[in-house]
Amino acid sequence: MKNNISVALLFAGAMTLQACGSNENKATGVDSSITDTNVVDHSAAVTTDTLAADPGKDPAKFAEQAAIGGMMEVEAGKIAHEKTKNQQVKDFASMMIKDHTAAATELDAIAKRKQMSLPTMLPSTEQTHLDEMKKMSGDDFDKHYMDMMVNDHKKTVDLFKSATENTDAELSAFAKKTLKVIEGHHKLAQDIDGVLKAK
Repeated sequence: MKNNISVALLFAGAMTLQACGSNENKATGVDSSITDTNVVDHSAAVTTDTLAADPGKDPAKFAEQAAIGGMMEVEAGKIAHEKTKNQQVKDFASMMIKDHTAAATELDAIAKRKQMSLPTMLPSTEQTHLDEMKKMSGDDFDKHYMDMMVNDHKKTVDLFKSATENTDAELSAFAKKTLKVIEGHHKLAQDIDGVLKAK
């Protein structure tokens, strides 16, 4: 379903570049049987190659990565909120749960309108990471969590900046609006991480 939607939006909305934010590089989902250059427009092929290299601009790939990234932030935030004794880290974790849950709800509504399927579970690598975090405690946990938040939000900011040129107008608008929130998260994560590392 995601592949069909990706292709349809690519050809139907290629003239409307828009924006939309953790993290895997994947294929565009274009049918590999379409290879005859006498049938396929060269400009469309170039556009497809660009989307493969920049998933933020592809509707299905952006939605998928944004959904996974949002789930990861919420689940990591829940663990941090429970484990940390540091009030700054606890407050940050609460913000992650609130803001990324709100973004996920909005993205899910967009996906439903477009008949796009979003992942409902984290990939195994992300889930393994969360399981390992549950074993950590004290300052080691706080430093790991905030360092993770700095790195994850940097990647998410990059994804959402790219998605401001997404081929789907509604996803582009979602990315533009959400990007401001994510940039705020990134800046705050850097500030807290710096305080923790200075101890």
